[in-house]
Amino acid sequence: MAEKLYRAKEFREAEQYYSHVESGNAHYPMAQLRLGTIYYLTERPKEAEKCFLIFLKFKKSPEVYCLLAGAQFNQRNFNLATNSAQQALQLDPKFANAYTVLGMIHTAEKDFPRAQADYREALKLNDNDSDTWFMFGRALFLHDDFAEAAKAFDRALKINPQSVRSYENLARTQDTMGDVTGAEESFKKGLNVSQTQKYFDSHIYVEYGEFLLKLDRLTDSQSVLEEGSRIAPRDAEIRYALSRVYFRMQHLQEAAQEGETALRLGGPDYKIDFLLAQIYTAMGNPQEASKHASRAAETAPNPNP
Repeated sequence: MAEKLYRAKEFREAEQYYSHVESGNAHYPMAQLRLGTIYYLTERPKEAEKCFLIFLKFKKSPEVYCLLAGAQFNQRNFNLATNSAQQALQLDPKFANAYTVLGMIHTAEKDFPRAQADYREALKLNDNDSDTWFMFGRALFLHDDFAEAAKAFDRALKINPQSVRSYENLARTQDTMGDVTGAEESFKKGLNVSQTQKYFDSHIYVEYGEFLLKLDRLTDSQSVLEEGSRIAPRDAEIRYALSRVYFRMQHLQEAAQEGETALRLGGPDYKIDFLLAQIYTAMGNPQEASKHASRAAETAPNPNP
């Protein structure tokens, strides 16, 4: 039953089954691998790391070492992630995903020449991997090579037309290049695809809403973000983006309500507090404005740590 649920991507139900498999059970290693994968896909990297390490005590696997590296990368433990990816390559020197992970690490470390070499090695071994093309596109974008980034995202989409994040990043790249029409088309395609997915991806709603806001198409931005909020009413990022739109529209009561909801759902965030300080100032409420301005100052990142 657990495996059937897992393959159907019913992760919440599958997790319940796998978490009850005891260490003496013959299926325990596989249960830990499945649990680790579920944790990884649902953005719980610390728990994923623990499960992958348990599985690797039973069986060495380049694939699982790469999953472990990904979980460590998501915790910004780059040295551990590098070691795990290298362990995968020791087991299989031609395991392409290990080079993809190394590319991700070197991109995060702002070592673009090494990242580019890693991605090209991965694609030499397997040029039909959508994730690698996507990650390579991200690296190219961050290196301001927008034309090549767009090609990489386009290639990722040809391999996997259901990749919402590839549509989103292609749209952002096109927008950066000044192709507003192309960017909007990519955003719309991504939104359409997202509505067919089992799990909601809020990022494309936020990015599309921000894109429309920048174009001063306030009603269109409001419509996109309100749709996202209906689908995921507990998403703090969408609520914050919607608060910004309402503020620009001078719908101050709605802006304050969405901003306060974003804080309640997402926890302390200097950006939201700063926005609320502006909103309450415009509403003529200096007490609330001062409270949020103080909070924003307390939680803002230190530019000179």
